[in-house]
Amino acid sequence: MVISFIGLIWYISYKGIGEISSFLGLTFTLIVATLGIFLFFSTMILVFTMISGKQSKLSIKLRGLVTKLLFPIVLKIAKLFKIDKDKVIRSFIAVNNELVLESVRERGVNNLLILLPHCIQLENCELKISHNILNCKKCGKCDIGDLAKLSEKYNLNIKVATGGTIARRIVKDTRPDLIIAVACERDMLSGIQDTFPLPVIGLINERPYGPCINTRVSVAFIEKTLEIINYRRQDERT
Repeated sequence: MVISFIGLIWYISYKGIGEISSFLGLTFTLIVATLGIFLFFSTMILVFTMISGKQSKLSIKLRGLVTKLLFPIVLKIAKLFKIDKDKVIRSFIAVNNELVLESVRERGVNNLLILLPHCIQLENCELKISHNILNCKKCGKCDIGDLAKLSEKYNLNIKVATGGTIARRIVKDTRPDLIIAVACERDMLSGIQDTFPLPVIGLINERPYGPCINTRVSVAFIEKTLEIINYRRQDERT
């Protein structure tokens, strides 16, 4: 769709530019064609990476292209065609996750940060887990208890952020090699873009009661991700 949109811009613009100067018209055509070819082959490399599970150095660099350039364009086109924005963001996060997973499998992760939104905790819970998730009594009424057990099992660094500013401060203080972040679509998108090139694996939270209240998270997905990246307890490393 992006390439077709570029072609449409070329067709409309070429008519006017070509009347002024054939040389300018040819130059403009070459520029547009180069951009279209670049986007096409970039997309093919991304698709190959998704299917094969093999990531080249070029495909790692393409994560920046997708995050900073291609995705904002896609969002504008999606808005033009009235495509649900959250669906587009979820697609972007899925592609981002695949690229990040492939990149960290080989080099490993020494400093992992799991970042959670405060809305995962039961709304009327009196315990303060924003400073230390292990303060949870594991009553089972929300997912914090299972996450605390996971933290103990793997000796994980799990932090709860009460807002975007706090989340950025946590990232700055911990300087992780990899972040597994839980958030809604739009917060996740801004987080991935703000922290680039730091790799982020995004997990969209479940919202059975609506946004920002008693949300849920797949603890099984987080543990599966730890297995994929071969993450070991910090005290087990040599």
